[in-house]
Amino acid sequence: MRPLPAALLLSLALALPGRAQSLYGPGGLFLHPTASLPEKGTAAPAVLGLPQRNPRADAVRTWISGSVSYGLLEDLELGATVVKVTNWDRDASAGGFVKWRALRESGGRPAVAVGFTGLGGGDVDTRQAFLALRRELGTVGDRRTVVGHLGAQYSDIVDGISRHQVQPYAGLEVGLGGRLTFAAEGRPRMNREFGTPLALTVVYRASRSLRLAVTWANNGMSGAPKFGFGAGYALGSRR
Repeated sequence: MRPLPAALLLSLALALPGRAQSLYGPGGLFLHPTASLPEKGTAAPAVLGLPQRNPRADAVRTWISGSVSYGLLEDLELGATVVKVTNWDRDASAGGFVKWRALRESGGRPAVAVGFTGLGGGDVDTRQAFLALRRELGTVGDRRTVVGHLGAQYSDIVDGISRHQVQPYAGLEVGLGGRLTFAAEGRPRMNREFGTPLALTVVYRASRSLRLAVTWANNGMSGAPKFGFGAGYALGSRR
């Protein structure tokens, strides 16, 4: 669901965007969830980090997210997440998430998924629900797949800040050839945010299971985008 900031730490997540963990848990792009799910029986630990500069406090704060997702069924993903923001007088929050794919992609019909993230017990509590659509749009060049994502999020509370807003979001993934994939995403700004949330991310597939990523992103809590990093590993993946 929404983002987390952190310094030069590992940060994007487990597979290519769409098979990765987004900042608050459910598999997706760097900031937003998608209708992609992990393989059934696959566990995926991931760590993400994104520094953000708060212009009001004139301070750099880093969102750090650690999560584990599990493909319980072909169309059901469960997981646990811990979120901590550095250089901010707030305790970490922990909780879980669930994502259910109601429709699989077929022909001209996109995949459709719904989900929820709930974090509590700290000062960066988060409650968000989402609807996501995913569809392969075709190929460019040497069979480089292009995937489009659309969705909407209802944010009740994020990072301990009341939001009570519904916002649309969109993303696009493009294969760069070899082991690289590029993803772009964004959504309109919510209340009490300093910048427009967006992310430009390059993911490197180091092996069948290990993914590394670098992103240039703003989760809304920064005056301008900053670089973050990530890593994830898929345990039990057969792909």
